[in-house]
Amino acid sequence: MSTRQNIFILIIGLLLVVSCTKGKKEFPITELEYPDYVKIVKRADWGWLPLEKGKAEAPITKITIHHGGVEFTADKDPVKSIQSLQKWSRAEKEWIDIPYHFMIDLTGIIYEARPINYPGDTNTEYDPTGHALIEIMGNYEVQKFSKVQQQSLVELITFLCDEFSVPLSEIKTHKDYSEKTLCPGKDVYKYFQDSSIVKRVETKLNELK
Repeated sequence: MSTRQNIFILIIGLLLVVSCTKGKKEFPITELEYPDYVKIVKRADWGWLPLEKGKAEAPITKITIHHGGVEFTADKDPVKSIQSLQKWSRAEKEWIDIPYHFMIDLTGIIYEARPINYPGDTNTEYDPTGHALIEIMGNYEVQKFSKVQQQSLVELITFLCDEFSVPLSEIKTHKDYSEKTLCPGKDVYKYFQDSSIVKRVETKLNELK
């Protein structure tokens, strides 16, 4: 093969590399730094897959609580369930990622999910743009919202209020924005009806001052 042919092949190879590199789009992700009082399993530690597409970013102005709506039992692996939810959300719903920004399992462990700078998604009619979405894994129409889960939720909400200057009046649940849902389930919702979760957040915020 002549020198001229070798040079031609090299140029074609370089063009292909450059073309492939340009075609691979990266999406900016806001990485949060967490205080000692809230323990988080970060995306990199549970096997989160990088975004394949993005959407318009939005600042956080509200905090909204959901439940999974499907009963979750102690014999299930929360990490595998979160990984499955990510795949389903992208393949079946064609969302950019898991619809929630954080998920809390039965033992109170908090997992990062969708990056906080991208608005979440919902199966009902309300627009979640600007909402930090937290899912409590399970179905709280039939399950009990445990004390350890409550504590983790209070700590996470406190951090989000402090980080994004969200007022206490904007801590609500999915049910507060939609008449078409039971979410987050009656055993979670009762703690918002009596304001006990919000009062605990207020106390913790005052302790941080």
